[in-house]
Amino acid sequence: MSWLEKFSLAGKKALIHGADCPRGEEIAAGLCEAGAQVWLCGADPEALAQATRRLADSGCTAAGSFVYEPGTEAAAIDLMANVRRDMRRLDIFIDNASCRLPAGWDHDFAAIDQVFKRTQLGLILTVKQAGLLMVEQESGSVIFITDYTALVGCDVHLYAGEPEKFNEDFSLLTGFVKGSYVNYARQAAGFLGEHQVRCNCIAFAPTEGTVPAGFADAFIRHTHLKRLARATDVKSAVVFLASDASAYITGITLPVDGGYTAK
Repeated sequence: MSWLEKFSLAGKKALIHGADCPRGEEIAAGLCEAGAQVWLCGADPEALAQATRRLADSGCTAAGSFVYEPGTEAAAIDLMANVRRDMRRLDIFIDNASCRLPAGWDHDFAAIDQVFKRTQLGLILTVKQAGLLMVEQESGSVIFITDYTALVGCDVHLYAGEPEKFNEDFSLLTGFVKGSYVNYARQAAGFLGEHQVRCNCIAFAPTEGTVPAGFADAFIRHTHLKRLARATDVKSAVVFLASDASAYITGITLPVDGGYTAK
């Protein structure tokens, strides 16, 4: 295999949890374009069906999907049983399900508990079961998707022209939930590594067309590369960490943010 061929995902099988969340379809398309067979999973059957249709319209056919409500050991075990039955093996697992956090500072216990069950507890239980399958194979790549807010605190100045938008976007839970993915990637990498299973995290900047113009302009001014992320940036980072080109990389968080967090 040439060094360039190491970026290929031909013959690999990937499962994306949260394909209906932001960046999910770009991730699925990137893996598909690199040669992988892609399965989707999530809690909302209709959202999964819509994501599957949009991918097909873009030229990428999902090999299948699983309805999955994270947060219990039984659900995670059932998911991996379905993976064994339908996929036969799991080369790439991507968790992109940390989206949709409730806005604001004041949340009651029940709301916080539900968020943690869906995100942090769900992540731990899902990765536990996916990791066990990959350990059996003695190979695999686990990737957590988060964003720049996992690495730096909230900056109200990004909303200088739209203060009301800050109140809509800010969440007390953002840094806690998304930041936990960074540290969990390190810990999971430490356990899985001796079995040749890697675990990494990607922290993305906002993607073009997904944030208001005022916020985009302010964010861009604080980046080194003076732009937002593009779909190709999402695809490239995921394919790299999913592929054998990154075979000696584990436990890291890769910022894909144009230098926003480098300062």
